[in-house]
Amino acid sequence: MNRFILFLWGCVWLAPATLLSQITGSDGKLLRIETYRNYTATDSAAFQRVLYNYPIPTQRIETTDQFKEGLWVPQTRVNYTFDALGRTIESIFERYDPGAKVFYPQVRTQSFPRGNSLTQVDSVFAYNWSEGQKAWEGYTSQRNRFNAQNQLVESETAIAFSGQRFRNRDLNFYDANNNITRVENYSFLNGQFTLTGFTTRFFENNLLREAISYSAVPPKDSLPLSRTVTTYTANRLPSSAEGFSWDPISKGWKQSNSSAYTYAAEQQLQSLLITIISNGEAQKSRTDLYYTANGSIARQETHQGSGTPTEWVLDSKNFYYYDLASSLREPAMSTKLFKISPNPSADEVRLDLPLGASFQVFNAGGQLQASGVMNGQNTMDIRNWPSGMYWVVARQKTEILLGKIIKP
Repeated sequence: MNRFILFLWGCVWLAPATLLSQITGSDGKLLRIETYRNYTATDSAAFQRVLYNYPIPTQRIETTDQFKEGLWVPQTRVNYTFDALGRTIESIFERYDPGAKVFYPQVRTQSFPRGNSLTQVDSVFAYNWSEGQKAWEGYTSQRNRFNAQNQLVESETAIAFSGQRFRNRDLNFYDANNNITRVENYSFLNGQFTLTGFTTRFFENNLLREAISYSAVPPKDSLPLSRTVTTYTANRLPSSAEGFSWDPISKGWKQSNSSAYTYAAEQQLQSLLITIISNGEAQKSRTDLYYTANGSIARQETHQGSGTPTEWVLDSKNFYYYDLASSLREPAMSTKLFKISPNPSADEVRLDLPLGASFQVFNAGGQLQASGVMNGQNTMDIRNWPSGMYWVVARQKTEILLGKIIKP
């Protein structure tokens, strides 16, 4: 996927667990997030809040306010529309005009999911609002092509900018375990697509260990650009990630950033330490997460500093508030977690699903691994599956059930 579309993709497409839990979580629907900054020993200042509204089960409206001169002043608003599987199919971003006291449309995205997949899309389109024409004008589109194995093999992006149209194409290449081991980037130049760069990806036990990006130098040579090395915990969760940039003078890699992850006993992310290295100096930030008894995020604290215990400075706190009553109601379309045991497992797993529930299993790359209907046989044989993490999505009437399988 090309670099430009990564931002667009991040705005309109989410990983399965996050995507579904955004509508209804274990503590009910998320109502608001409040951010406080400028902490001292005895005081803090309100900075920003995000309000969540759910007019209908397939719609969520997020309004961001900033605290100014003792008042909450609206800044932006995003209207998300979901389909019956909880997948984002449209988002509209609006900006607030304090003079007119109205929201004006800015950007609209449309996503067209592929079949029943929670992670794959056939195409994505983005539009800018034309105030003069009072209409949406397209500026970006992405169209994806899949092979007979339902693997994403090609993404073509068209971008309209300053009266010109730019086209890019990404090609994906897979190994026998459905891992993407190489991504080639092409730009449409002089009437044809020309290779402009590529990324090689190395896997161990179906976990991405290293990715190296290169710039294409005609006719056959290439120039290294960046490198990422990732390690994992025994439960196959990211433990650390180190980023490097290529120094053409010394002809070697220089570290540019790193991330370190710490997990609680329940495998929830507890702390994230990010280090940015610039001109030989390291800038660090640490984010600590605290959860409710049901596993929802309750508080997020961000610190800045050198990394030593005495030099961390509290920068901000985010407080999460939920509609606890909504977790007790039966909404028109609800999402719940279901039990899978044993987990991790290398042989068989038992799906704690009701009789008649339909289910689909997706690997970490979004490809369909298995599907079926619960007919009294709750065990599933995974002996021949590659090691990795799998999402299980089941449906029973108006209820969506979500589970995760880890095969070591």
